[in-house]
Amino acid sequence: MNQPKDKKNMIKVCPETRLLSLPNENNSFNPAMLNMSRIKVVKTELQHRYRRHRILAFLQGLYSCHWKRYQWKEIEIGACCCLRGEQIFFTFLLLTFCISFVFLYMWLEAKNDYGSFDAFIFQFTKYWFFWSFFLVIIASIMFTYVLLLMMIGLCLLTEGQQPHLHWSNKIGILLVLSICIFGMVAITLFYEEKWKAAELSLQMTAPYLHIFGICLMVAFSWPMGLYFAKLNGAALLEMKQSRSGNLKDSRKIMHIRAIQFISLISFLVVLLIIYIIPLGISSPCIRENKTLAPKPTFIGHRGAPMLAPENTQMSFEKAIEHGATGLETDVTVSYDGVPFLMHDHNLRRTTNIHEIMPDLSSLPSSMFTWQTLETLNSGQWFFKAQPFKYMPPLTKEDELMAKNQSIMKLSNFLRLANKENKLVIFDLYRPPRKHPYRDKWIIRVLEVILNEVGIKNHLVLWLPGQFRADVQMIAPDFKQVLGKKLPLFDLLRMKIDGLNLGYKDINSKDIKEYEKYGIFTNIYVINEPWLYSLAWCAGVHSVTTNTIHILKNIKRPFFFMTPKEYMLKWLMLDFISAIVILLVFFYHWWREKGWYELLVKKKSPVFPMSGVTDVEENTEEIQNQDENNENQEEIPVSPSPSDEKNPGDFWESLLEMKSKNLKMTRSLSTESVIGSNDEDMPGNTFPTSINKDQVKGSAEEEVLGISHCIGEDKGDIFENEDDQKTKAINKNF
Repeated sequence: MNQPKDKKNMIKVCPETRLLSLPNENNSFNPAMLNMSRIKVVKTELQHRYRRHRILAFLQGLYSCHWKRYQWKEIEIGACCCLRGEQIFFTFLLLTFCISFVFLYMWLEAKNDYGSFDAFIFQFTKYWFFWSFFLVIIASIMFTYVLLLMMIGLCLLTEGQQPHLHWSNKIGILLVLSICIFGMVAITLFYEEKWKAAELSLQMTAPYLHIFGICLMVAFSWPMGLYFAKLNGAALLEMKQSRSGNLKDSRKIMHIRAIQFISLISFLVVLLIIYIIPLGISSPCIRENKTLAPKPTFIGHRGAPMLAPENTQMSFEKAIEHGATGLETDVTVSYDGVPFLMHDHNLRRTTNIHEIMPDLSSLPSSMFTWQTLETLNSGQWFFKAQPFKYMPPLTKEDELMAKNQSIMKLSNFLRLANKENKLVIFDLYRPPRKHPYRDKWIIRVLEVILNEVGIKNHLVLWLPGQFRADVQMIAPDFKQVLGKKLPLFDLLRMKIDGLNLGYKDINSKDIKEYEKYGIFTNIYVINEPWLYSLAWCAGVHSVTTNTIHILKNIKRPFFFMTPKEYMLKWLMLDFISAIVILLVFFYHWWREKGWYELLVKKKSPVFPMSGVTDVEENTEEIQNQDENNENQEEIPVSPSPSDEKNPGDFWESLLEMKSKNLKMTRSLSTESVIGSNDEDMPGNTFPTSINKDQVKGSAEEEVLGISHCIGEDKGDIFENEDDQKTKAINKNF
């Protein structure tokens, strides 16, 4: 190879520089031998690798408030993932995640009773507000917060970072845990039926929760597969580096393999449990089409309270308009003996009594005379309170009519039902003490039904349990309805025609047993489509509802499927998820295998941008090279033909790498460049041409870490030929 004549291409390097791993000819570096396509690939890999550091910085900042990289701590292979204190708080995080999920799920499924819950709170606060919806938002925020911390913690563990939960997040976790536990205890003490509602909801949602669980495990397989592959790579690397017969190295490898085995087995056990859960799922909506009962009919709960003010003439007319087969209401007796419709103990919520007689607003409604009651307005509150979250808009005509509604008498209610041939069922409240009709309230109501109105007796579903035997004797054609479950023998002895049960008592087996003996079942209060679908699948005959305008449009039960369809979906989902999980694990194994192969090539240093591989380097040759370097002052550098065409192409790529703060690591064969096992030692690479102005503090020097040996006068490195000759003569002299 011809030596270049231009001395500007000469570069003086330190004696410790090694060239055995560089593409060279006759101890001269030739940039033309560089593989430029390989440089671009390495550049892309480095950019991708260091782009992840930005994401890690963001995750570490949210989880630990450690925004700087020097604050991070990596997990040593085979060592514990974090400190003992962090392990305890991560356990609290898992516990809080489970409890907050149950709390949120329970409140979401309690949507059926949001209206009654808000009315219950109104009795204490005297202010109407959507407390139930507010609690759902709070529960959602708490669950989302805990879920994000869980995901961030798992991501940090997957990336080999030690999680260190910040004190503010620890306080937040304990606060969420306390709120959820307090809420559950309060529900258990005051509203235990909600747990029964959550249990019922599982009969409908269990098949779909199973699907959700499988999807969650598929998503979790990504970090799990990465962790497994990293452990596998670490074990192989230790086996490659370990000395034969070294007990310490063998124990370390066994420890890594044990962690790998336990983590994989735990994942597979959880996955297997989720796979076989359908064997224990029993839902009334998984049945053959022929066994599905007829669609339950509707009884308007206080009419249609989402379309008009409850217990008013307009509300019952709206229920009839939407296809109700029966009407439900609440009856109490005024101070002068007039039965009227009112659900609450007082008049404050559903009338304007607090505006007309504020001092008497807390008085029981039955302590007012009918002359006073008929003057109150029962419609304006409907627009001020907006008792339901999703109320359909009313026309101007309906709005005007609703604002002018008044308290309705029982006699008017019965006449409307008799005219439309609708069933009637009502709760009858006994007047308080010192009321003139306290002991005669049932007789007074029977007088109105039998004497004043004359409604068809078979339309009356008699629900009050007091003096039932006397009522059967006075009105034998009334249909006797009981409000609780009793043994079948007792029901037949009491001549009960039907049961009016809360939705928590839905049981398809009992309903079928009652039906065999002619006892029908009505379930109250059902507002949600999923709950109506459950009642339909269970064989219920009728339901009492506030949302008749919504439920009437359901043509088929939600979540209904045949056993064959469910089995096919189950097996297909299990098969597809298993294939996806295997592919995820294989992908991580394949990717980590590439890094492992790159790390174990210590005896064959590779210059990653040259494309030159398998260059053997031995100790003797290195020592000889070091001895030669002691007397070496200049190395001629041959210009590349490619430099003449595009001299800046090489430097542009490297300068761009420096501008993005990219650092060549040992995993990318930096060691092959510097020829040393010390990964912190800067390396040396040689450009095609370097000007005198580029020497001190140049960008290229920062990129490549070139170490220059400077003379005693700390002067220029490059000299022309005449200066060199003069200097040599003076030295010899």
